[in-house]
Amino acid sequence: MILIVSLAIASVTSDARADLAYLHQVAHEVVDASRVAPGASISSGGKNTTGFALRVPGGTQSFYPAFWIRDAAMMLGADLVPADEIDGWVKVVAATQPGPAGLRFAHALTIPAYSVPDHVTLQGEACWFPGAYTNQGDGSYGFLPPADDAYFFIQMVHAHWKLSRDASWFDAPVTTGWGEHPLSEVCDRAFESVAADPAAGLVICDATPGHTRVDWGFCDSIRKTGLCLMPSLLRWQAARQLAEMNAATKRPGTARRYRKIADTIARSLPRVFFSQISATEGRLMSATGIGNQDDVWASAFAVWLGVLPRRTEMLVARHLSNLFQDGTTVQAGQVRELPKSGPFDGYWQQATSARDHYQNGGFWATPTGWYVVAIGKVDRLASNRLLHDYAQFVRDNRSAGAPFEWVNANIQVRSNANYGSSAGLVYVAIASPPK
Repeated sequence: MILIVSLAIASVTSDARADLAYLHQVAHEVVDASRVAPGASISSGGKNTTGFALRVPGGTQSFYPAFWIRDAAMMLGADLVPADEIDGWVKVVAATQPGPAGLRFAHALTIPAYSVPDHVTLQGEACWFPGAYTNQGDGSYGFLPPADDAYFFIQMVHAHWKLSRDASWFDAPVTTGWGEHPLSEVCDRAFESVAADPAAGLVICDATPGHTRVDWGFCDSIRKTGLCLMPSLLRWQAARQLAEMNAATKRPGTARRYRKIADTIARSLPRVFFSQISATEGRLMSATGIGNQDDVWASAFAVWLGVLPRRTEMLVARHLSNLFQDGTTVQAGQVRELPKSGPFDGYWQQATSARDHYQNGGFWATPTGWYVVAIGKVDRLASNRLLHDYAQFVRDNRSAGAPFEWVNANIQVRSNANYGSSAGLVYVAIASPPK
C-alpha cells in the first residue's frame, strides 16, 4: 500500500510522487528491519526481555544495539509503526523515569528528577548519556543527560494518541521508577525535567564545569552553551502536543498553560536566534554561547514546524534554498549541519568528531525531509530537485546499503547502512508535515 498523507511539495509533479512513493517503500523496509521482537536477540545487544517489540536505530541492528528514544520517535507520524507497538515503547521508557531525588553516578554525573534517558537496553536498563551504555560514561558527553529526549518521549505519546484517539490511555497509570502514575503526569514531569529560561522559555545548556549537557543527540559530539535552538524547537513542539492532548482529555487549564509556554517560546525564537544576512536572507544560530553558528538542520526544522513569523520564515527558507543551490552544504540530497562557508572553516567551534566526519562535516539525510519542505516555500523546483537527488541516491546505492547514517563523497565514506532516520524521518517529514 502506498500512503502519501499530505505531500508537502508546493508543486507536485509525477516524478516527485514517484520519488516519495519509493522513499515510502524504503522507509518500510528499513524500519521493519529495525524491529526486535520480544524474546529476540541481536548481536552485542542481547535478548529483548522487556516484553515489548522495540526498534533499534536501523536495519543494521548491531550498529546501535539498543532502543534510542529520539531515533524511535523519528519513525513516527505515518504508517510505519502501529499504535500498539508505540504503547510498549512508552511503557519501557516510563519505567526508567527517576523520582524527585533524581540519580547520581560516578564521575559526578547527575540525572535531574523525572528525566528521560538517551537510550534503553533491550533488557530495559536506562543509559543516560551518548557514547555509553549502563556504565554511563565519564562526562565526555556532558554531566547531565541530553536536552532532547524528554520531548521526543512526549512525541511518542502524542503519536500514539493521534493513531488511537484513545483519551483514556493518556490518563491510564504506567509504572515508573517512582511508582505508578497517570501517563499525563509522567509527561508533565518529563517536560519540566529539562532546564529552560523562565522568561524566554528556551532550553539552557549550562557552561559551568560539571553541569554541561548535549543539546540534542544528533550533536552529541558537539559542545554548545547558552540558550540552544534545536531543543527549544522540540520544547515548543512538545508544549503544543501536550496542549492538544490535555484539551482532548478535558483539562482546559493545563492545555492553556502549555499553549502559553509554546507562545512564549515562539516569541523568543526570532529575537534570540535570528540573524539577518541581507534583505532577502536570514539564518538561525544554534546557540547563544559556544556554537553560535548558522544551524542548517535546526533552521530547516523551524521552517518545517511553522513556528517562525512569516517574514522570518521566508528569509530563513531563502537562505536554505541558496545553500542548496551553492552545492557545498547538500550532497546527493544529504545535508551538513553547518554551511561550508561559515566561520571556523564551516566546522563546529568545539567538537570531538574530526573535521569532515560524523556531525562535524558529514552529510546526513536525517534533515532532508525538513529541508525539502522548507525550501519548497520559496522555490518549488529546487524542492522537487532535492527530493529527487536523495531518492536517486538511494535507488543507485540501495544494494550497497543506502540509506546510510552519514556520507561524505569528498573523503569516500559511507557510514552505517540502513539507517532509520535516513529512511523513516525523510518520508514522514515530507508526507505528514505539521498542519
